[in-house]
Amino acid sequence: MQINFQRLREVMKESGLSVYRDSEPEYAEYPYIVYEFVNETHKRSSSQVIKSMPLYQIAVITDGIETDYEPLKDAFNKYGVEYSQFEGFPYDENDSTITQFITNVRCING
Repeated sequence: MQINFQRLREVMKESGLSVYRDSEPEYAEYPYIVYEFVNETHKRSSSQVIKSMPLYQIAVITDGIETDYEPLKDAFNKYGVEYSQFEGFPYDENDSTITQFITNVRCING
């Protein structure tokens, strides 16, 4: 299903996880979502841009395991949002292992 940016934000919030753009506040509790703009392509007709298609990277950041991204995946599947497979990237933060489970979603605006 094609989704615009505003609807994508609404669906992410429906997961029940906190949603932040670009970075989280210091008080954020795990798990939470951080999304970032990656790039934008355009659909053109007769040299005119008829649709912009921004790509967003969406990360579920957790001190837990892969089941922590299930609420987001369930929300995406409920509304037919097309997303890339989730990939996990662990790192250390304050002597704890934190994992980012990352996916990408291409929006259609215009």
